[in-house]
This record gives sequence, C-alpha cells and structure tokens, in this order.
Amino acid sequence: MFESILLVCTANVCRSPLAEALFKQHLPAKHIASAGIKVDALGYGGRPADVGAIDIAKQFSLNLEQHGAQQLTAELAEQFDLILVMNPTHQQQVLETAPTLGAKTLLVGQWIGLSAIDDPFNQDTVAFERCYHDLHRATLSWKDKLKTS
Repeated sequence: MFESILLVCTANVCRSPLAEALFKQHLPAKHIASAGIKVDALGYGGRPADVGAIDIAKQFSLNLEQHGAQQLTAELAEQFDLILVMNPTHQQQVLETAPTLGAKTLLVGQWIGLSAIDDPFNQDTVAFERCYHDLHRATLSWKDKLKTS
C-alpha cells in the first residue's frame, strides 16, 4: 500500500535526513526521500546534512555524506504515498503547500506517543543523540505498522 515515503522537517539538514537514512535501512524495498519546509527561505538548497547529524549517523553505521537539502513542493509531495512530518506545525505547513495531501500526512512519532521530534540544530551532541533515538524508535514503529498494512 505505501511504497514511497517522504520525511519532512524544517530545513532538511538534521531530522529528516536522519529519518530518511533510518527508513532506508529498515525498509529497503521502499522508495524513501526527505525534504524541508523552509529550505528555499533559508537558502539551504543543496546544503549537506548538519555535521551533528552526520556524526550521530556515523555512530550507527548510517551515511549522510551524499545528502543535499531540498525544498518541499506540492509536486514533490504528490509523488509519495505517505508523508511523515516531525511535528504538528510541519503537518499544517504541508497542507498549506499541498492542500489535498492531508490524509497521507502523518506524524513520524505518532506510534510511539511523540507529537514532536525535537530539532537538534545548533545544539550539543546530546540533542542529536536524543533525536536519533526518537527517530529510530519511530522508524521501528512504522516498520511494524507498514508490515501489517
């Protein structure tokens, strides 16, 4: 049913690249990508993943070295069966970008009781570790849910 998944955060340099790598690791048969709500506004188009995200990914054998930030657009979002966002604000922003996609835009942390995955940008290693672990738990919960659908 869900063969393609888009992970969305603010700038597409911390949370969504980590989530993309985790989903690719745990759901290798699915088409997985990531994007950011404010990439263009921040001038981050093509920007690599944040060094904190790269470092925590390496600790868990994930590679973000090839990542380049991309802007969420309606055209991009429409290509995916499922759009997973980091918090309710992102959910609303996706709907503003692509009003018809509400039914397939959900919170990445919903199955683990998290309405928000905190943004570790410009924070210490502990924030990136917490973000990774929350995203890992969320990924495993989605893996279980998608197996049964």
